[in-house]
Amino acid sequence: MIREDSTMFITLAFRKSRKMSPPYRVMLHNDNFNKREYVVQVLMKVIPGMTLDNAVNIMQEAHHNGLAVVIICAQADAEEHCMQLRGNGLLSSIEPASGGCE
Repeated sequence: MIREDSTMFITLAFRKSRKMSPPYRVMLHNDNFNKREYVVQVLMKVIPGMTLDNAVNIMQEAHHNGLAVVIICAQADAEEHCMQLRGNGLLSSIEPASGGCE
């Protein structure tokens, strides 16, 4: 049986390890299928705190340069965001980032 204080320690250790994990970039790739307005809608739906202005800027960068950074965050969060973007029909990938989380 796990004591309550042990459970609290495990929970805190998990939170600490997640915060200390190396940052990853979530990348949005341009595609020839999705309309720009749809890309903006998906970004605002999937990424917590994404504003309309930021979503438009990210979409435009991906459209003009072929690639844009959506967010920098912990690896587990980056994987989740990437899967959600893909699940909505967008092309997305993750890669290790240098620097802190945004």
